[in-house]
Amino acid sequence: MRIASDMIYKQLSRSLKDNLSKLNDINTQLSSGKKINMPSDDILGTLKAMDYKLSISQNKQYEQNITDSTNYLSYVDTVLTQTSETLLSLTKQTSDSSGTAEDRAYYATQATALRDTLLDLSNSVYLNSYIFSGSQSDQQAYVYDAGTYQYVYQGDDQQMSVPIGTGMTSMTINVVGNSDNSAILTPFSYALQAAATTTLSDGSVATYTPVLDPIHNSTIIQVGITNAANPGENDTFSFSNVMDMANLMSHAWQYQDVDVTKSLTAQQSMNRIEVVAGALDKTQNQLLTVQGQVGLRQAQLSDQKSKLDANTLTQQNSLSQTEDADMNETIIDLQMVATTLNALRSAAANIISKSLFDFLK
Repeated sequence: MRIASDMIYKQLSRSLKDNLSKLNDINTQLSSGKKINMPSDDILGTLKAMDYKLSISQNKQYEQNITDSTNYLSYVDTVLTQTSETLLSLTKQTSDSSGTAEDRAYYATQATALRDTLLDLSNSVYLNSYIFSGSQSDQQAYVYDAGTYQYVYQGDDQQMSVPIGTGMTSMTINVVGNSDNSAILTPFSYALQAAATTTLSDGSVATYTPVLDPIHNSTIIQVGITNAANPGENDTFSFSNVMDMANLMSHAWQYQDVDVTKSLTAQQSMNRIEVVAGALDKTQNQLLTVQGQVGLRQAQLSDQKSKLDANTLTQQNSLSQTEDADMNETIIDLQMVATTLNALRSAAANIISKSLFDFLK
């Protein structure tokens, strides 16, 4: 069977073209370090690589959420610690006796300063947001209401959460300053679900009655003090948060009501301070519980970050195995293609140099 010259040329041309294409692919792999440089190189491998890259990208976003949340909770914890220390300072004053007028004036001044410190802490700002205002983070959590002589809550009790992992329930990271929901503990408000009574040191009976204030999303504690031995010592007042408590103390040391127009007897003043002392103790316990919750969240975030780091490393290894070129194999392939091209060139030079007379011999 005779082979036509054009068949030989076509075969040589096809072989040269195929090998030059392989050479170009190998050079691309060497320069990029990837064996998949376009979807047509490996369709299945490309799909796998896309899945791995998506998982890695999601993990990075979750890790960023965790970093941001950790920094936020660290700041919240610092503020809560300062609040706890301020409450302790305020509580110490409740154990002091009335003393002289100068002593009482000093205690009143101290209580006022601590009240203002607590107000500043309740309105702490992180990245231009009030941290204790719930979803109303663009406005202060607490402000003074001159009409009621009390400090009122302007935020809400909405729980703010962030996603920290695929298929995992988002974690709540914020702490609200006040709530009428008994399931939500807060660091500044006094929680009381039902009316309660207690006997004070002078034998008077103090009754605590919680009244919901839906306008300010809080609970107001109305206190009535009954002195059976001396009805003239009966007294009523109310409070909702630690600023109110400090304000009551400040005025009680001066034997006056918070509206300044009403005078108090020495016994009424001491009874008010005793009531505030009990409320401060309970609020301090609430605050410690809130700090514990913050600490637990920080630990959970740390654990989740470790899991994400491990998962990301696994995904990166799988991605590398899928799309990265093996340099040793690639170099061997390059040498084989180069050898093939040299052989084709030699063969082509031999065949093309032949004339018709060579085939007639």
